[in-house]
Amino acid sequence: MGSSDAGPRTEHRMSDEAMNSVFTRIPRQRGITIIEIMVTLAIAAVLIGLALPAFNGFVAQRALTAQVNDFMVAIQYARSEAGRRGTNVGVRAVDASAAANEWGPGWCVILVPNPAAPPACPNDGTELRDFPALGSNTLNGLNAYDGVSALVFNPRGLMVAPTVAGTFDLCNPREHVGREVSLNTIGRVASRQPPVAQLDCAP
Repeated sequence: MGSSDAGPRTEHRMSDEAMNSVFTRIPRQRGITIIEIMVTLAIAAVLIGLALPAFNGFVAQRALTAQVNDFMVAIQYARSEAGRRGTNVGVRAVDASAAANEWGPGWCVILVPNPAAPPACPNDGTELRDFPALGSNTLNGLNAYDGVSALVFNPRGLMVAPTVAGTFDLCNPREHVGREVSLNTIGRVASRQPPVAQLDCAP
């Protein structure tokens, strides 16, 4: 005697109302509107506008630090070479014709047979070292160094031209804070960042 199904097969089908209820409960993903994008861009523009001057000032100060270090390296290198070679060696301005920016066009380290008449930077490869121009920045000799276009050292490392101590001011005309380089007669060179009350490069 064969077995038969226990009963009729029943199919369960979800009604349209139930389907709609399920889809209603699924959260819809929402995109970014034009207004939200515009507000975000406006906020970003304000933040960039606030940060940009500070960043530009940071870059300008880094450039001043690099340039003042180059000038001090040139002086120290000239003293060292004078002792090593047993002859006078000098740091010479490329073009000292600008009264308030004698050293801005750059400088070189050269042999100086006669300290009273140091030769110009030859620009022919015979100079010991070359240093580039400072761009829009200025390097100016003050007081006893005003108009001085060469710093000459003898084999003992002493400065023989000029024979007095003095200072230089390094400035960026768009920044208030500058650098000061001081040099004494025994060839010691130092730099500092004076307060704006003493040196204002953009009065």
